[in-house]
Amino acid sequence: MKGRFLSILKRADWMSINKLDLEIISYLQEKGTLDLSDSYKRFNRSTNSLKRHIANINLYLPNENQIKIVGTTVSSHLKYNDYINFVSKLSLDEYVSSQKERNFAIIILSFFNKYLNTTKLYEEIGISLTTKKKDTKALNEYLKGKNLSMEIIPKKGMEIVGHERSYRILTTSILASLLEIDSSGNIINRRANNPLQKMIIQIFSEKAKAQICQAKELLERLIEENEMRMSYLSKKFCFIYLVLTLYRIQEGDSIERVTKLTFKVRKYRLLQTKNQDENVFMDYLISSLDYTFYESPPLDQQLQEVIIAFINEIQKNIITIFHNYDLLFDEVYKYVYKSIIRNKYDYHFYDDKLDHTHTELPNLFGVVSNAMPVLENKIDIHFSSIQISTLTLIFRKFIMENKVIGRNSKKIVIVTNSAIEKTHFFVENLRHYIDLKVVGTININELHQLKDLEYDLIITFSNRIAALLEDENHSCMKLNFYIHQSDIQKLLALGFSSSSRRKILSDVFIEEITNKSADDIKALLLEKYSSHFL
Repeated sequence: MKGRFLSILKRADWMSINKLDLEIISYLQEKGTLDLSDSYKRFNRSTNSLKRHIANINLYLPNENQIKIVGTTVSSHLKYNDYINFVSKLSLDEYVSSQKERNFAIIILSFFNKYLNTTKLYEEIGISLTTKKKDTKALNEYLKGKNLSMEIIPKKGMEIVGHERSYRILTTSILASLLEIDSSGNIINRRANNPLQKMIIQIFSEKAKAQICQAKELLERLIEENEMRMSYLSKKFCFIYLVLTLYRIQEGDSIERVTKLTFKVRKYRLLQTKNQDENVFMDYLISSLDYTFYESPPLDQQLQEVIIAFINEIQKNIITIFHNYDLLFDEVYKYVYKSIIRNKYDYHFYDDKLDHTHTELPNLFGVVSNAMPVLENKIDIHFSSIQISTLTLIFRKFIMENKVIGRNSKKIVIVTNSAIEKTHFFVENLRHYIDLKVVGTININELHQLKDLEYDLIITFSNRIAALLEDENHSCMKLNFYIHQSDIQKLLALGFSSSSRRKILSDVFIEEITNKSADDIKALLLEKYSSHFL
């Protein structure tokens, strides 16, 4: 009885769940463990603060799903469905929203209400009026950067006024993070939404019910008639923007005159409205989306010249030659084309996987960054670090596709006292990973031969021979006889190139075998392309 009483008392005194709690659970269901020494790096909280949050979370979890802390290691057996179940059972009273979540709620709810009573809203979600004042100040600052502002209408409430197109784009971006599209093409509540977010989506679904149906039909017709295949994120963004546009047109709110860009876009005329600026911007939006299948955008001569100059600038600063230049141009052109539209009208599709491109591919990221003025100065558009990261990945893909056998092959000398069979195994194993040419295999007693060899690196797999070489003032690299990944990384760091997926130039190859006999062709293949032919 005493234990039950303490349990009830404990549950009555627990803290509510907040955004950080959900972030911790989300992280643990994905990673399984958390090192508390990384608490500041991961969550900007002290170790003791995280321990308190975890203790609070455990009050909500069944015994079999309790999060455990042993020393500095947090461990959890939570799965994604456990996380979803956790969030779905939370009520609005149990969840303490963040300032950002509340302000996003106000932005969306104001969109669908002529006047919004924020005092009543804060009472409903259990937030004090003191907090409301702080939120209002932060919201005003945020809206300024979006060409929007708040207006208080006495005895009615507040409304967000300003640039209509910016308001729609902002609301679309927020809703896109809270909605998903199901297999039937309907927009639905995201499973991981917290109680406040669920409330927002419920109101959105009720207010815009007719426009959601209408937008779905328009989008399906657009895709079918133009034989296009939109990426999931683009389809969702377009769907939501259509819903908001149809709703606002019905309410009598039209976008401002659209300043047309210098290059051409395809015309879709998706909306039936007297205000053709609505269709002009809709055409821009559709042209800026991501497609897994669709024809290239119209070719603009000025943009074409700028992109050619940009690619040439990249080419000057890398070793690999772009043999499939037309394919590279087409992909860069498409990306720059849609980036110009997105930057002009201030909307983006964020991908956190691009945050680390500059550290994963530092050299190429630097080359692309240094070449950006060739683009930006001509078209007067500033590209974000995320967009530069995407361009870096595009060029990296084509660099990998254009690796040619023998191109940038480093010349090595093997110094060993081992039997020839052992040496041949080592060399062939090394070639499996690295593109190289062996210009000499010599014994430690034949170092005088080095003066007649042109090489980039001496390699051995013996500690004794490595020491003897150093005694003779020859720099070398000692590798493991059975190659480890660390050995490959050492060579790559020295400028060696991976042998993975190296290509043979088709035109050169055809010329080499033309008018040759079968025996001559076989001899050529085994001598020059032994990595590909047996």
